[in-house]
Amino acid sequence: MSRTARTEDYTRAVLRVPDLGVTLRPRPAGQVVGAFPFEAPVHVVTAHNPGAERPGAAENAARQARLEEDLDAQGVRWRRTVAGAEDGSHAEEGALVVGLDDTAACALGAAWGQDAVFRWSSSAWTVLACDGSPSVDLGWELGF
Repeated sequence: MSRTARTEDYTRAVLRVPDLGVTLRPRPAGQVVGAFPFEAPVHVVTAHNPGAERPGAAENAARQARLEEDLDAQGVRWRRTVAGAEDGSHAEEGALVVGLDDTAACALGAAWGQDAVFRWSSSAWTVLACDGSPSVDLGWELGF
C-alpha cells in the first residue's frame, strides 16, 4: 500500500475512546459537532502497522504494549483508543496522549514508524504527517 493510500486511511478513521464512552467520526473541515472533552489539543499515536509493514496481531500488540510502557515511564498522561474503519473491518489500538505539542507528538509517532499521528482540538481532527508533509484538517462529530 502506498503512503498516499495509507494517509487517506487516516482521514477515514473513526476513533473510539472507551473510558470516555465516545466515538469520534471525521467530518468535512470546519464541521464540529459535540463538546471537546479536554482543555487543550490532544494527540493519538499508535505503534501498530508501522509504515507499509503489517506485522500481524501478536507483534502489533507487543509493539503497542511497549509504547504504553514508554509513555508510563515518561510520566505522560494517556488513554487507550481504538481507531479504524467504521464497520470494524480494521482497527488499531492507540494512545490518546495529553500534554504534547505537535512536534513532540510527530517525533513520538516517527519513533514508532508511523506515517502520521492525529491531533484532536476543539476546532479540528487533524492528520499530522510525521515526515513534515502537509497536514490534513478535518472536522469531527462525537457520538456515544
